[in-house]
Amino acid sequence: MSSKTLSYLIRAAVISVAICGLIACIYILPTIGTNIAENNPEHAHSYIPWLIFLWLCAIPCFIVLACAWKVAAAVERDTIFTLQTAWLGKFSAILLFGNVGFFFAGNIILVILNMSHPGVLLMSLFVDVFGILLALIAAALSRYITKAAVLQEEADSTI
Repeated sequence: MSSKTLSYLIRAAVISVAICGLIACIYILPTIGTNIAENNPEHAHSYIPWLIFLWLCAIPCFIVLACAWKVAAAVERDTIFTLQTAWLGKFSAILLFGNVGFFFAGNIILVILNMSHPGVLLMSLFVDVFGILLALIAAALSRYITKAAVLQEEADSTI
């Protein structure tokens, strides 16, 4: 597979995930929240805090998608093994780790404030584990891209 094809596939994936994320944030989450609030008036006070919390959790995800877009550009130029690309991976990992911590803490706070159910907190652990997995993959890729960039710089200076 050529670099150009791989870059297009990465960009198509980024666009697809971004569109799905926007649809979820703009339509699905508010619709589900409204339905829950209408069907369970005792939980209506939790709708706005939950919606804001989920939107705040989505922001770092879109930033990570922007980083992936930049990596796709580096793949297309065949300059993937650079310190800048490694930095994008490290930055993405830090954002994802921070977002997982924020999501976990927010769920605990919402349970304590009686705006959520402990079952929701338990189910959110699956999202947390998935986020940690993505962050670890980004961190590992960043580490090995850094090593490859250093090796490439040494090889270029030797020749």
